[in-house]
Amino acid sequence: MITEINEMIQVGAIFGDNKKKLKPVWFIWNGRKYNIQEITYIWTERIGKANIHHFAVTDSNSLFSLSYNTDTLVWTLHSVETAG
Repeated sequence: MITEINEMIQVGAIFGDNKKKLKPVWFIWNGRKYNIQEITYIWTERIGKANIHHFAVTDSNSLFSLSYNTDTLVWTLHSVETAG
């Protein structure tokens, strides 16, 4: 089941060796910290002057859709997909 969230979240992320690859490693949603076990898909879109980096990630239990806006520097949790 997919649940739409669309809330700002806090994310711990690192940049790759070339300082261009952004990699989220954990995020906090509703007071709970989720450790990202795998990034399953990455894509980027341009809206105005901002690049929006999208990530499909899993904590081994659920699939989450996150994005990072390079203009506002805001991370957003768009949706969560759980079994059932």
